[in-house]
Amino acid sequence: MKKIEFKFNYSNLKVALPDQAGESVLAEIFKEREYKIAEPVITLAKEPILDVGAHVGLFSMYARILNPDVLICALEPEKNNFELLQANIKENKLKNIKVSNLALGGRTEKINLIISSDSHNHHLQGAPEIIKEKVEESAIQLVQSYSLRDFLNQEKINFISLLKMDIEGGEYDVFSACMPADFARIKYVIMEYHNYGGLHYKALETQLREHGFGVQIFPSKFDKRMGFIFARNKRV
Repeated sequence: MKKIEFKFNYSNLKVALPDQAGESVLAEIFKEREYKIAEPVITLAKEPILDVGAHVGLFSMYARILNPDVLICALEPEKNNFELLQANIKENKLKNIKVSNLALGGRTEKINLIISSDSHNHHLQGAPEIIKEKVEESAIQLVQSYSLRDFLNQEKINFISLLKMDIEGGEYDVFSACMPADFARIKYVIMEYHNYGGLHYKALETQLREHGFGVQIFPSKFDKRMGFIFARNKRV
């Protein structure tokens, strides 16, 4: 566990990070500004922002500093990350961030979360990047997963200003389960994509374009299997 103090946008912040992966995420969000293209959307957002795969709350903190008022829903299924997410939000006295200990997936169900060696690469069982190998029982947590539709309906959310996802391949299942009416509730998407298990970001791009989104692709400079998608719903 490591505690770091830093400043962003004239705000002093303190975070507890579980490992080196957490430090990398901190640098990506606050120093390298990986989500810079979405900053105008975040700043002007009126409808809720969904932080899916919230980890220890760094993107939620980033969005809160950029927009002090909008509701942020932070979803994190892994129990240790979730505890740090709660602690980091409380430590920085950040308001109007609703945290939920659950995952977003293709269906509303109980499902196994495969625990990785670092804190940032956990993924739901069946996500396309999973290598077919024996997983130790100690490396599995049973978690609650919701479809996007069911989560929005439960929370009585009609529209999302921004859907942020970083869920290690689970993005394919989330969107595969979405109907046209579900896509119509999303104004913008910013997500990390993963080219694994025979699936490729082109499938996500095609699906988004078919539902009225303009799509921009930003491949990673370091890993050809990964990158970012930023999409705007031109129909809303």
